[in-house]
Amino acid sequence: MEGFKQFVYSYSKGDIIFTEGDEQNHFYIINSGRVQLKLNRNNLILISLGKGDFFGEESLNDGQEAMFTVEVMEDASIIRIPYSALVEMMKKSREISLKIVKKLSEKNLKILEYLFQMKGQDITSDEQPASESLEEDNQDLLDPAIQAYLVIQRSNRVVQLTHKTTFLGRRDYTSGFTPDIDLTKEDEEKYISRKHAKIQFTNDRFYISEEPGAINGTFINGEKMKTGVKYELNNEDELTLCHLSCVFKA
Repeated sequence: MEGFKQFVYSYSKGDIIFTEGDEQNHFYIINSGRVQLKLNRNNLILISLGKGDFFGEESLNDGQEAMFTVEVMEDASIIRIPYSALVEMMKKSREISLKIVKKLSEKNLKILEYLFQMKGQDITSDEQPASESLEEDNQDLLDPAIQAYLVIQRSNRVVQLTHKTTFLGRRDYTSGFTPDIDLTKEDEEKYISRKHAKIQFTNDRFYISEEPGAINGTFINGEKMKTGVKYELNNEDELTLCHLSCVFKA
């Protein structure tokens, strides 16, 4: 990427690189830092991307609008390549073209997998079906202005916290129980309990507590938590459920 030094830009945490609906004229490659892709209509975070990842592929289609809003999660250095320069680069190097296609395929698969896990929830519409259960669920929803999420280290998956009470654990295929944040795929060793921990938002603060019956321990910044005791969460706190680490960001 030596020939693209003139296209390198620095971004700070919280910067918006582009917004859903903006016309796309550039392709982006992350040198360092991290960004997240999200939908404006319901503030849904779809995926986080880091060093070596690409985004802005809509620029390959003339007049295409951006499908997502891209926000910087950590200070970042990003190569912003104009459409014409990208086309020339891909014409000259088959290897680069194949790498781009592979990376974009991986990203799209991760987004699709996440969407399939949304429990049948319609993320493309602002309209909500009227029902008593939905009304009760809405009462537990966080204000959209409150931005908080977990980055699951093993899979690099980002999960946005959208409710005032969120259970973390493993799916129980026998009873049908599925926790709000399902760690089944990340917990290949099956050490995490079905209902292992709970994150609550109360009095304008986030707290985590270990659920009764959880085994193999829960840790916050290396300190073992006591069952049932609430521990306040702060930005960049590291949570470890048995062996699986997550980073809290807010």
